[in-house]
Amino acid sequence: MEIKVCMGSACHIKGSPNIARKLQALLKENGLDEKVDLRGSFCMGPCNRGVVVTVNGKAFYHISEDNVEEFFYKEIFKRGEEN
Repeated sequence: MEIKVCMGSACHIKGSPNIARKLQALLKENGLDEKVDLRGSFCMGPCNRGVVVTVNGKAFYHISEDNVEEFFYKEIFKRGEEN
C-alpha cells in the first residue's frame, strides 16, 4: 500500500507535516509500518481542498489533525488488514 501526503505550500500551512507524523505513528502502533510506504509528495493540485492524502492513488481531501485518526481507521487500517 502506498500513502502520499501533500507537502505543497498550501497543505504545509494546513498542517501536512503533523498529519504525516500522526499517520506514521498510527501505522507503527497498528503493526502496518512494514506493509505501507508512507511518503511526502510535491503539490498534488487541489490546493483549496487540502490537506490532500492519496491511498494507492485514490485522493482524499480536507484531512486535518482533527480527522486524521478517523481517516486512518476508515481508509488505511481496514485495507492494511486485508493484505
